Amino acid sequence: MLDILCSLIAYGGWLAATGSVPIALLMTCVLMTVTAVASNIKFRVLGEPLLFSDVVVARSFLQHPKFYLFSIPLAGRIALLVLVIAAPFLLWTCSSTAVLPHLIGMGMLLSGGLSIWLCPAQKLAPTPDLTHDVGTLGLPGSIIMYWRQWRGSIDLPSPAALQGKPAYDMIVIVQCESFADPTRLDLPPDLPLPAMPGLKRAYDIAFQWGPLCVSGFGAYTMRSEYGVIFGQEETDLGFRRYDPFLTAGRERDHAIGNQLGTIGYESTFIHPHDLRFYNRATLMPTMGFSRLVNPGPHASTPDMPYFGNVALGQTITGMMQSVTTPSLFYAVTMENHGPWPGGADGQSALHHYLRHVQNSDRMLLDLIEDMSARNARALLVFFGDHRPSIPGVVVPSGIRDVPYVAISFPLDDRTTRQAPVPLTPAQLNHLITGISVQP
Repeated sequence: MLDILCSLIAYGGWLAATGSVPIALLMTCVLMTVTAVASNIKFRVLGEPLLFSDVVVARSFLQHPKFYLFSIPLAGRIALLVLVIAAPFLLWTCSSTAVLPHLIGMGMLLSGGLSIWLCPAQKLAPTPDLTHDVGTLGLPGSIIMYWRQWRGSIDLPSPAALQGKPAYDMIVIVQCESFADPTRLDLPPDLPLPAMPGLKRAYDIAFQWGPLCVSGFGAYTMRSEYGVIFGQEETDLGFRRYDPFLTAGRERDHAIGNQLGTIGYESTFIHPHDLRFYNRATLMPTMGFSRLVNPGPHASTPDMPYFGNVALGQTITGMMQSVTTPSLFYAVTMENHGPWPGGADGQSALHHYLRHVQNSDRMLLDLIEDMSARNARALLVFFGDHRPSIPGVVVPSGIRDVPYVAISFPLDDRTTRQAPVPLTPAQLNHLITGISVQP
């Protein structure tokens, strides 16, 4: 029934716009086909179907199409180009000026929309369960019911203010794009893996480390970022979990910048890319980051399409030299971001990824060495936001963890490595805020 109503809304909308029954039928079929194909492509690459929150991707697609076009097969790109050209032509040349078809279409659109609105969303989709709901509600129905549940979600209550004084002179949090331990990616056994000395050193000296249990695969940076900045579990976010940045401005009191700011930390957000992504340019100041730093410019090359992580690490160490008050630096990297050049087998893309992830490891080692040499109380937290999606090589599965390390300086004399402790991004937030305050 939901599928029928969604089709009725689409058909009514096109008929109201064009007044042509054949064009309305054609465009409805095209719309449903494009939705299903796009959802299948997304599921193959990221392990999730289309969601209501993916509508905001349209703006990002226009701003940075290379982030998305690589996942669309050549035939799909050609079909998309034909559609972009043909649809306006058909709508312009085949639309009818007769009033009655437009009125009928408007009536179908309104009746279908009213019927969808009367469907009990709280009963049909009481809690987020994508696999179950797409199967029972259909793809269009699940998108609409989830959107309605998202719109009706309640804001989080304000947290209790932190009490005490800063425990560190500086806190450095690095959210490393697509950073994963290659030994955990189930790569071909005959493939030589990079040594990753930085990660090994971090494991040896960290007071806590282990797998960070993230929900996204190959994308959805904002989910991990939100968890670490806001300290809210996805299970508590309900339908906001799929893109929590959409409502983050209403939960600013939970943000780590505002929380630590109440006890005297000054917060800086560092990201060497377009700050319009996830609306960071607007949101970060409300989250307590009084300064936004956008290192660059960077001349893109095939070997280094984005601002390099080693250079970003040097930017951070340079900023630490001028610290005069307790400071928080939150950095988001870009070097490991896809797409990576390569053929259909994914092997070339994999080699590109491993080369870039080695640079991330070098960045981690450089930060450790620099902070070890400083006569300052400092905290370094380094984590990956999600695993890479490399078609044919690294594909979606139930295992999605990425590494995190938390290192306190000056280093102690501990000689034995700590046992790994699994955390969620929200729990990592609680770890950071808990040790950043002293009575």
